[in-house]
Amino acid sequence: MKARYTYRENPNPSGDGEKQGLHPRIVSNGTISTEKIFKEIAQASTYTVPDLEGMLSAITRRISHYLVEGYHVELKGIGYFSASLKSRPVSDKKEIRANSIYFDNINFRAAASFRKQTRGFVESAGKQGFKASSSLSMEECEKRLNDFLDQKGYITRINYSNITGRLKNRALLDLKAFEEQGVIVREGRGNRIFFVRPRTEEGERF
Repeated sequence: MKARYTYRENPNPSGDGEKQGLHPRIVSNGTISTEKIFKEIAQASTYTVPDLEGMLSAITRRISHYLVEGYHVELKGIGYFSASLKSRPVSDKKEIRANSIYFDNINFRAAASFRKQTRGFVESAGKQGFKASSSLSMEECEKRLNDFLDQKGYITRINYSNITGRLKNRALLDLKAFEEQGVIVREGRGNRIFFVRPRTEEGERF
């Protein structure tokens, strides 16, 4: 079975609604679970599923241990792991202390041999796999945004995509534009970001 591709519109950095070029993108056939991989390896080797689960658990703990100690970790034949940090923006390093800097994410860089193994041919998914953001005006999107906020009090990027038909990148650009206009404010962090209305001087959402 070959991987399938479709075309997606490139993100518009200006957010002005002007149509952008297209780029190819893999159409996912679903997610393969760790359990499925373990079962297939166990059937083709002398390892049992518990053996493989134990090895993966041990490897995960050791990688985490060394990342926390500031090392980059190589997993032979797969790639390299490194940790990234995050803090509030500062103009002078003296403005921030170590206890306000924290681990933010794990970066992964595939090994050349691993990238080579994943090379192959792809086939078009045709119209079935093609998705494009809706062509709603920003005025209509803002109306739907406000209607949703009236009902729920907050909105996530996924909520916004559902009510407007915007794909992820376009939805993020829309929300950023509304944020800059003062229509909404961002709260939360990481994968728990959501948007609410700004507070008035009396502390109420308007």
